[in-house]
Amino acid sequence: MTLRLTLAVPTHNRAATLGDTLRSLAAQRLPEGVTAECVVVDNNSTDHTAAVVEESAAHAPFAMRRVFEPRTGSSFARNRALDEARGGFILFIDDDAVAEPDWAREMLAEMERRGLDAACGMVLPRWEVAPPPWLGPSLYVRFAVHDERALASAPPAAAEALHNYFSANAGFRRSCFERFGRFREDLGVVGGNPLSGEDTELFARIIARGGAMGFVPGARVFHLVPAARMNRRYLVRKAFAFGVGTALARGRSHNRLDKLARNAWRMAAAGARGDRERVIYHQLECANFVGYWWGRLARLRATSGSPASRA
Repeated sequence: MTLRLTLAVPTHNRAATLGDTLRSLAAQRLPEGVTAECVVVDNNSTDHTAAVVEESAAHAPFAMRRVFEPRTGSSFARNRALDEARGGFILFIDDDAVAEPDWAREMLAEMERRGLDAACGMVLPRWEVAPPPWLGPSLYVRFAVHDERALASAPPAAAEALHNYFSANAGFRRSCFERFGRFREDLGVVGGNPLSGEDTELFARIIARGGAMGFVPGARVFHLVPAARMNRRYLVRKAFAFGVGTALARGRSHNRLDKLARNAWRMAAAGARGDRERVIYHQLECANFVGYWWGRLARLRATSGSPASRA
């Protein structure tokens, strides 16, 4: 029996890194009986993305094609990939990530063995430059990468948690989208707007509706962390935007009213002992809190201003 696999790569103006991603996909050691294709969704790029895909396709051992999606936004690009995919399994990887040669094999094997509807694999950092001293493991999640050492020493069940699921390395059965829906297009990164959460919202929806989702540590990719993001300003902006996205998605949140005071106190305590990593960690928790409640207020204003609410 032949299993059809689609490797999906949404991309926007990342020609500089996309070639490495596509080469890593072309080098996949696929199991016998698996036929693959690669769909690159060019999300309104203005750089030389088309030339990179053309060059990569000429050397790939399976069909690799580019489709153009004019609506700029990560959710539009992901859903276009679903429209174009011909495989019964669809694996997503980011356009600045590089997969290990057995990435697809590991993901497929574990999804089949466990009967998973969706899965996420290990995302490890690929630092563009050496990270600053304050950028320790507790902050890795802010870059959507894992602390491999912590996961290896934790109980296996600890990895099976929503906060460990990153869309830079995700696999789905096609039937998953038929059962649980697709990526919400009112969420997701759009241009310079970092509003995120479309992937987390989908993962949470799958779980809440009874889908089987799991973590696959053997399916590993290395995600680029650019030097330009290794600063407090970027992290605060991202944490705020994720809070807004959680509110707009109506997702579960730990942003209770006591969180701000608790994290402000812990931030001060970390500062007193000179622990800059924890200072920034708690600052980001505060930014997430503010973003969440800003999003709640924005949602309330939108609801109260709608024609239905005035009827």
